[in-house]
Amino acid sequence: MTQNDDLKKSIIYESSVIRTVLAYKSIVFFLIIPTLIIFFFIIKVFENIETEKNEVNIYSENILSIQKFFLGQFSDIDSKIEPIIKKGDSIQKILSDYRVNPSDINAVSNLLRRDYNQPLRPDHKLSVILSREKSGISISRLTFAVDNITSIHIYLNKDRVFESKIVAKILTKKNHYVETTIDRSLYGSTKDSGIENSIVTRFARLYGFEFDFQRDLRKNDKIKILYERYLDDDGISQKTGNIIFSQIIGQEKNISLYRYEASDGKTGYYTTEGKSIEKTLMRTPINGAKLSSRFGFRIHPILGFNAMHQGTDFAAPVGTPIMASGNGIIEFAGWKGGYGKFITIRHNSEYKTNYAHLSDYAIGMRKGTKVQQGQIIGYVGSTGSSTGPHLHYEIEVNGKKVNSQTLKLPDALPLEGNNKLIFETQKRNIEILITDILKRK
Repeated sequence: MTQNDDLKKSIIYESSVIRTVLAYKSIVFFLIIPTLIIFFFIIKVFENIETEKNEVNIYSENILSIQKFFLGQFSDIDSKIEPIIKKGDSIQKILSDYRVNPSDINAVSNLLRRDYNQPLRPDHKLSVILSREKSGISISRLTFAVDNITSIHIYLNKDRVFESKIVAKILTKKNHYVETTIDRSLYGSTKDSGIENSIVTRFARLYGFEFDFQRDLRKNDKIKILYERYLDDDGISQKTGNIIFSQIIGQEKNISLYRYEASDGKTGYYTTEGKSIEKTLMRTPINGAKLSSRFGFRIHPILGFNAMHQGTDFAAPVGTPIMASGNGIIEFAGWKGGYGKFITIRHNSEYKTNYAHLSDYAIGMRKGTKVQQGQIIGYVGSTGSSTGPHLHYEIEVNGKKVNSQTLKLPDALPLEGNNKLIFETQKRNIEILITDILKRK
């Protein structure tokens, strides 16, 4: 064999090696690049979830698809999912979307229905640990948070049978005292002071008998509240209890209220003199609303001519709860022409109240239903002849519609005799309690 032949063979061999290397590089290149793209996409989705929680609904479907993909590809690996509960969802539907074994779905659903037989809500929290077995995808553990205090845990016992356990946080009651100055709205000012919405709502309901928060509450007015908080082991407030004392120091009104518990267990709120704050009817059966149109003649916003406005309008977002302004029986609940969805409550032989333009009725509100003062009867809407969401509120006295904001309502009976003496003792104890709290601050 000549030297030229050896050279040709060498060149051919080297060319073959180069082609092989290039081929492998191409394969590696086309495998790595798509993998990196998929990996980058997954990372970005999870990063966006952490940094942009307000946009979680946009990515929820992507997360669900990714979780299902990985759960289906890898065996013997548990996967924790935390589905976002939507209106109308059920445990069966959620778990079916993850292709969970029907037998597991039925077992878990029956246990949950036994411990919490109510529809799921978007504010509920659900956490499930799934595992892939030969028989398919099964449930290892499910945790359902009923609220921030109580949760239901469903798990497999040693016999591989599902059991459930209700777990409630141990809470400690503690009295909490707050003083704040009004610098804008009631809700805005109290929120800055850390007062929970549940307390603000009750506070507004109490003073709603005597106080018009649109006209009477002004900048630099002061509010004081002593109320019960229930704290967990970390000292975090998980729920609120009773308002024990409250005070509004306004430019024109100064009203202090003390919680009083009678010997028969009944409770109420009374002024310093022992007069009940409660009246036959509330002036404002809605919290946080703006008085948008008063009783009297006005240019009708739809018809365009001067007409008598026989009620008071409160502007508020659609869905804002509306309360019964007094005890009574629902006389009418249904559609009423330009009033839209409408409710009439008869309180006694003298007083009636009307509520118009509702978006919906509270559960159970129908003709003949008994309601209590402050009970939610419906929700703000814009049904009928309406230019925007608001409550149109009317009071009828002996069949005649009157101005709810100027009507003088009869007071509840004041405390007398032994009840007055018990109240004075309880009032003094509350004042001592406040003094002790302020000393410790």
